[in-house]
Amino acid sequence: MTDESDLPKIRGKEQEALLRKVLSACDKPTGSLSYVSPVALYLPTENGVTEVDAVFIHESGVYVFECKHMTGAVSGKLRDRMWTKTGDGRVLSFTNPIIQNRRHAEAAAIYFGVKPDDCISCVVFNDSCDISRVEKGTERIWKTGDVKTELAPYLLKKRFSREDTERLIRKAEKAASSADKYADTHAAKIRDAKQRKKAEKKRGR
Repeated sequence: MTDESDLPKIRGKEQEALLRKVLSACDKPTGSLSYVSPVALYLPTENGVTEVDAVFIHESGVYVFECKHMTGAVSGKLRDRMWTKTGDGRVLSFTNPIIQNRRHAEAAAIYFGVKPDDCISCVVFNDSCDISRVEKGTERIWKTGDVKTELAPYLLKKRFSREDTERLIRKAEKAASSADKYADTHAAKIRDAKQRKKAEKKRGR
């Protein structure tokens, strides 16, 4: 029997799997190389590793995806540190995924050895989530069902040679092969950070 507290994590994993399926089915220019990470990638940072939900490598760029599975409606501005989700009679605050994924894209640029502009940040919400109140501007904030259409114009621009793309794919495969090694440690680090925040709030009351 599934613990109710595990449902958000399960839904999140299902969302990531669906996104990978969509990315694999994207129409690509004839003869172009592409790769979709089969799992989340853990890329090195100054403080350890950062978890990237999905990476799509193509001759047009390294696409770094942050997946969000949420019910209800999401609202937030691009420069806000926190966004909010309303629904089920509750209001939940969460880290601005645009800012969050920019850090992931920065880590990806360093890991893959490419220019920051070649790492393209994309935030994807599940189709049932209402994101009409999210400020978009030039940021890529999409629903899963729109990813194929939204991504199509980007795939027409060639940033990498075939040899460079092959090198990037090998790097991604290496990160994917070591994902299990870092997953548990990273999850434990996040749990510890959350517990510390809770403890600090209690002390501040």
